[in-house]
Amino acid sequence: MCEEFMWNKTAEMSQVHESETPEDKVVEILCRLPPKSLMRFKCIRKSWCTLINRPSFVAKHLNNSVDNKLSSSTCILLNRSQAHIFPDQSWKQEVFWSTINLSIDSDEHNLHYDVEDLIIPFPLEDHDFVLIFGYCNGIVCVDAGKNVLLCNPATREFRQLPDSCLLQPPPKGKFELETTFQALGFGYDCNAKEYKVVRIVENCEYSDDEQTFYHRIALPHTAEVYTTAANFWKEIKIDISIKTYHCSCSVYLKGFCYWFASDNEEYILAFYLGDETFHIIQLPSRRESGFTFDYIFLRNESLASFCSPYNPSEDSKLFEIWVMDDYDGVSSSWTKLLTVGPFKGVEYPLTLWKCDELLMLASDGRATSYNSSTGNLKYLHIPPILNKVVDFEGLIYVKSIVPLK
Repeated sequence: MCEEFMWNKTAEMSQVHESETPEDKVVEILCRLPPKSLMRFKCIRKSWCTLINRPSFVAKHLNNSVDNKLSSSTCILLNRSQAHIFPDQSWKQEVFWSTINLSIDSDEHNLHYDVEDLIIPFPLEDHDFVLIFGYCNGIVCVDAGKNVLLCNPATREFRQLPDSCLLQPPPKGKFELETTFQALGFGYDCNAKEYKVVRIVENCEYSDDEQTFYHRIALPHTAEVYTTAANFWKEIKIDISIKTYHCSCSVYLKGFCYWFASDNEEYILAFYLGDETFHIIQLPSRRESGFTFDYIFLRNESLASFCSPYNPSEDSKLFEIWVMDDYDGVSSSWTKLLTVGPFKGVEYPLTLWKCDELLMLASDGRATSYNSSTGNLKYLHIPPILNKVVDFEGLIYVKSIVPLK
């Protein structure tokens, strides 16, 4: 089908300016194809392989994918996991990645979708989880047990990052430093033209040899940055409260990494990849109304956040969606986009994949899509069927051929 698409595009190329060379025409055709087809075409001709590997071609293909001019559907990457228990009571963590292409019939408002399971050769041990902590330009940053990996699901390529310069082995006695991974962020530094990973580390020590919670002494956080070009971590300055807790996947937008964080109250922690500095962004005040913010996500070219009542009803849940205007590193403003619900049998929202279409996780572990304009609620069948989902993540995903090696 992709080959047929390729040759059909030649008709459109008849309108190309006469000054363009045959190679220019080939580039215009190939840069509109999906990554799976391009990986196959690299094996057809050596010249095509060289062309597809060029940084200029990779950038052109990425721009086309981000613009999404060739498709009306939205691609979402799903990460799910469950524990598989064997008869001898030993167990293994099973990880499932899928992409789901969602679209809506504009006339009938019917939801259409197709699911593709992905086989990613993660270097995992039996009990390792795989958690998504960042995403940018088709590359996903994941924590996989003892390893931090960059992965391009579209090309099945991954890159294992070197060991941290801050994390240390577990302490053996009192007043020895204990370091714990707290948060990861991933994004593209437009100034340096390279990808970076930032990691925040929580530090503490104990006043007794048993290392009990009541004898825990919190110490200032530390942070480090990894650059793909240098291929090593370096420590950077960070100044946030020792009580800060991060509980979300980072969101990358326009040179910033963002985390949902809390320190008695919820706020957003921002990291600018250009000068490698941290900033704090206040969330709208919703405490008087009995609402609390949960986490953040990306909606089009804006940062957004869900909030819900402090004490939701057991059989129904209500959600508000707030959107932040452009953040310039100093000031920000928020607007409430919409209120959805109450819902029965819904665990929590995952992402807003259209202006009025909300992807959520149901209480039984199934994904469901809700249209706020029509009130339609549809469950999505995403094989394999999982009996007990330990983790379920979903993010709007753009397929790319950005290399990792």
